[in-house]
Amino acid sequence: MVLANGEEQGALDIGMLCMLKRASLLVQDLIKTEGDAFTLEAVDDDGNSRLHWNLPGVLLNKLIKMRISRDDHLNRLYTFEPYIALMVDQVKAARLCGVTLVRKMRSDRDEVEHYVQQLNSCVEGIRQEARSKSFARKLKNYQRSSNKNHKELTGYVDALFERHSRLLVLRVDLGYQKQHCRTTQAEAKRDREHLLRNKRSNKLFDDMVGYIWKLEHGPEKGFHYHMMFFFDGSKVREDITKALLIGRYWTELITKGRGVYYNCNADKSRYKSCGIGMVDHRDSPMRDTLNQLAIPYLTKTDIYMKLQAIGRGLGKMERPSLKDPRGRPRALLAA
Repeated sequence: MVLANGEEQGALDIGMLCMLKRASLLVQDLIKTEGDAFTLEAVDDDGNSRLHWNLPGVLLNKLIKMRISRDDHLNRLYTFEPYIALMVDQVKAARLCGVTLVRKMRSDRDEVEHYVQQLNSCVEGIRQEARSKSFARKLKNYQRSSNKNHKELTGYVDALFERHSRLLVLRVDLGYQKQHCRTTQAEAKRDREHLLRNKRSNKLFDDMVGYIWKLEHGPEKGFHYHMMFFFDGSKVREDITKALLIGRYWTELITKGRGVYYNCNADKSRYKSCGIGMVDHRDSPMRDTLNQLAIPYLTKTDIYMKLQAIGRGLGKMERPSLKDPRGRPRALLAA
């Protein structure tokens, strides 16, 4: 994705999400296995031995090679979903974070036997913890929290449609240039609050009826926001231009040239259905896409990791009051 200033800005760190998804699935596969991960295999008359790899060992090695447990920066910023957190805790407890396993490497029998015990103990620790009641509670609570956020946001958007017959939906990512990627979470929060506070006196935000924001962090991008803005569609059009102006306002005035933005609406033509742009309250397919694709985009990282934010990491504008039921009824969508 290319920014207005020519730099690239991924809306989400897709590589990181794919790695975490794979890690979660590998842990779940590992839990289902039985038997030793590794056994001792004698290879010569001098007492040298090597590891014999069983399926659990192959899975454990793949997880160790991902280096998730060694990424201190990531571990400080995020809380992992329970399967990944379980693996990270057990790998650290077994002191395997920096281990590199080589299939054909030979060594002294006592040394290899020590590794066999260490590795098998780690796998058994993962299995036992995964079967515990405390882990089941952690998993249930984590999933409930993610589902609650999605339900809350879709309910918020439904309330906007109760009040307005058409919404102009913008999705804009707001962040910082690479040389400013060390911007602190507190500074990013102040910039976001400044942007939203100025809506009261800035004509750019006239007829804005709602917004949603989500704080994220990337290893190269630092702290950044995924934003959705909702404008009264009966009064505002030109979503691409509107999103462009908001992005420029962020970069030029709010961040004083330190910021960057990505105008998602400018790329909406690439998708058959994206849920942004002009959305009519009667357009069920478009609203379904908004609820099933556009809104989950804001909370996608929460499936595998949740940012340990100072204060809230997700927010929205106050929910609108309902329309007076005595007003003129809306037209029904023609069959």
